[in-house]
Amino acid sequence: MYTYIVEAEANTKKYESELSRIESRLIQLEISGKIEKLTILKSLKEIINDAVRSHSETVVLIGSDKLVNDAMSTLADADVTIGIIPVGDKNTISEALGIPSGAAACDVLSARITATLDLGKVNNRYFLSKLYVPAGSNVTLECDSKFQVSALTPSTIDIANFSDESNPRDGHLDVVVRPEASRRFFGRSSYSRASVFPFKKLTIRSGSDSLPIMSDGETIIKTPATVEIAPKKLKVIVGKHRRFA
Repeated sequence: MYTYIVEAEANTKKYESELSRIESRLIQLEISGKIEKLTILKSLKEIINDAVRSHSETVVLIGSDKLVNDAMSTLADADVTIGIIPVGDKNTISEALGIPSGAAACDVLSARITATLDLGKVNNRYFLSKLYVPAGSNVTLECDSKFQVSALTPSTIDIANFSDESNPRDGHLDVVVRPEASRRFFGRSSYSRASVFPFKKLTIRSGSDSLPIMSDGETIIKTPATVEIAPKKLKVIVGKHRRFA
């Protein structure tokens, strides 16, 4: 049994014809199921929990990267397979998974090639792709209780489980520290050479000032925070042309 969850931003007139093509293709492939559309009255967590209680074997997310990452904390502990049908902008996760946008994704869903992926976890929230911490002073990173990295100048921090450089099946996360140079060009900061460290558990501290930890452009938590790998946590339907083995 399939449950399809449509992101609120995808459920608009702009994407009406695309959603219609998706529904038609699902019927042709005989993988149609219950379609739930996110609204103010229907939360993502409630819909996923209802799908699990009704014994859906596959939960399919129709929308953008934001929907995928928002669903992770609920789906991480659910015994279901996750599918993605990208609609709209910002679909870097599905691209890396080898999933085309719109109705073409239905054929990937039907082929049902699966991969078990790692997740990242920041405090009690899971994420699939990456986190971002804007430039701040007095930032200290404690890596795997083995060594400590201190940013002597304001530095941005990227933490990736899944990106062009990071493999979501390798059992670790990557942190990239980019010191911000003092010079500015045309109103923009320039950056000196970045440092990259793989880790399984990382604690971020920022002295007396809390810094936002962001995902998909939104602050989800603030420092101090602990980030760790949750290996082999998620079963996902992927395409043949995914960017990892």
